[in-house]
Amino acid sequence: MKTWRTTAVSVAAAMLVDGVAKADFKVWLPDVNFGEVAIETVGNIGFDPRANRSGEQSHTIELEYGVTPWWQTELEFEFEREPGVRQSLYFSQITSENLFQFTQRGEYWLDAGFFAEYGFSTKKGEPNEITLGPVLRKDFWGLSNTINLFFEQDIGHNAMTGAQFLWAWETRVDALTMRIGDRLSVEPGFQYYSQPGKIGHFSSWNDQDNRIGPQLFGKIFDIGPGTLEWNAGVLFGLTNSVPKLTPRWQLEYEIHF
Repeated sequence: MKTWRTTAVSVAAAMLVDGVAKADFKVWLPDVNFGEVAIETVGNIGFDPRANRSGEQSHTIELEYGVTPWWQTELEFEFEREPGVRQSLYFSQITSENLFQFTQRGEYWLDAGFFAEYGFSTKKGEPNEITLGPVLRKDFWGLSNTINLFFEQDIGHNAMTGAQFLWAWETRVDALTMRIGDRLSVEPGFQYYSQPGKIGHFSSWNDQDNRIGPQLFGKIFDIGPGTLEWNAGVLFGLTNSVPKLTPRWQLEYEIHF
């Protein structure tokens, strides 16, 4: 067991070579579902009174498979729109995402996993990118708390030097989970996303991307052969460099074999 954990981290870490960091508004959980096939979409739209800060969008379509009890892989297609007037949505990246689960939930004091991603840019002149980092969770007092601590590095043509740091926090209030009939469950929570900047040279607070907001998390069971897992809410911009309001959503249809 220890051997494959060490190997997974070593292989992923070896990918980190020599960026304003960019991240989807999605918090990864340290859980791999062996044998699960899923299709997922994640999206967001930014709104702001300032025209040059409004209208940013990110939309993904992802195909997922739980290859082993400890390794899950996904293929993602991403579409983006930059903020500002006269911008259009474009196909920006094809990404290989991999999640490695190191512990079973509740097995130790902390649930642990590791995330590794390689993004192939489809836009001429844009560099590819690598994102790596731990995925950690702690359950206590009826709360489920997860943090992603990621490092992102541009590589290839026009790559910027220096890795960027980005992190995300999610709290779900499991104690307030509501069951509605036999097919629906809902629970409240919140998420926080932050991109401080280049490691060792963080941007000033107003130049960082920091957003926080309430979210709902739920499942709809027995939709055909699978389950629809979803979460959605709004994020409020905490700095002047991001939109004031960003609605976000994540939908995943899962089939277990």
